[in-house]
Amino acid sequence: MKLIDNKGKIFGTINIIDISVIIILVVLIVGGINRFTRVTPQVIKESQKAIVKVEISKVRQPTVDGIKEGDILYHYDKGRAFGKIISKEVINSKEAVATSDGKIVLADIPGKYDVILSVEANAINTSNVIIIGGEHTRIGSRFKLKNRKIAVFGTVLGIDLLE
Repeated sequence: MKLIDNKGKIFGTINIIDISVIIILVVLIVGGINRFTRVTPQVIKESQKAIVKVEISKVRQPTVDGIKEGDILYHYDKGRAFGKIISKEVINSKEAVATSDGKIVLADIPGKYDVILSVEANAINTSNVIIIGGEHTRIGSRFKLKNRKIAVFGTVLGIDLLE
């Protein structure tokens, strides 16, 4: 007796297409069950204080005036607290400009400022990521932040975890 007869049936009883559909369905069902029942253990840690350095680039004077020490910064979209501003450093914004003799120099941009903030935040430190205000926070992360008066994009320059 042949394995597959001239009608395409295995041992003359079941069609090859039917068995392949059944196998695909079984694999999909087992994969779905495995995906939704697998639990990855999450260790919930207590939050700890962190000092986060945030740079806000190329803003005008009214924005600089709207940033005050002691203000609370919030994530723009979710509204969760990012942290409390503990210090503010304002420097003139600079841009690379070519001079007449072909050299590149850094020149001040009139009316534009860079603001470096030190923000005290509550951070959750896991083995993979630091979470501040419900967001994964890494050096180089860019967030839209707001307070009562301003909304700006800030880039994280550093995170110092305190104990």
